[in-house]
Amino acid sequence: MNAKKVFNLIKKSAKTLILSGLLVVALSFLILVVTQKNFKATTDLLVVQNQNGFTDYYALSKSAEFLTNVLVESAYTEKFIDEVDNTKIITAKFLPTNKADRLKEWEKIVKITRNPNLGMIHVEVFSNDQKQVMEISNAVASVLTSKNFLFLGKGQDLDVRVLNSPIWEKNPSMLNIAMTVAGAFIVGVLISFVFIYYKNEKYLVLKQDDYLVSLDQL
Repeated sequence: MNAKKVFNLIKKSAKTLILSGLLVVALSFLILVVTQKNFKATTDLLVVQNQNGFTDYYALSKSAEFLTNVLVESAYTEKFIDEVDNTKIITAKFLPTNKADRLKEWEKIVKITRNPNLGMIHVEVFSNDQKQVMEISNAVASVLTSKNFLFLGKGQDLDVRVLNSPIWEKNPSMLNIAMTVAGAFIVGVLISFVFIYYKNEKYLVLKQDDYLVSLDQL
């Protein structure tokens, strides 16, 4: 099918394509609202390794990158949750008592990403309670800054500093909603077009076969 035929098919099926896109948008928006927590708090931290015994900057940066990875992965452990509880900023009673469920729920609440080139850690905390989301964020930041030595080897001089204190916002944000709506609409339109395209091609093939059969019968 050439470009002209594709354009004509799109023009002919415009209403169906738009309705399909809107349907996927509605479903995606519903899933987004149901699955997302109501509030999100973000914190930015800087990880710096002091130059003790290092004369090579590359080796120092690689060491800091490795230790940052260890620290980030440690944030999803039972030990880290215990230390969050020990801060007394918030208790871990909001988590399930079963260890497996406890860790799964913690992974849903706390999302940590890192920028290895800049030595920065970005912490996102999600909750349905504004007060709780701030308390969890402050507790996580406290453990990362003052108790990070518990998760690293002996003699590691790692300094974690808070760049931005926890900032809360409604979740999902308008940007997330806009991106979800736009992406869902495009996906809905594309899926609908593919279905219509192949249905049309199948119809043309069947029509051609019927025409050839009628010629054979002549």
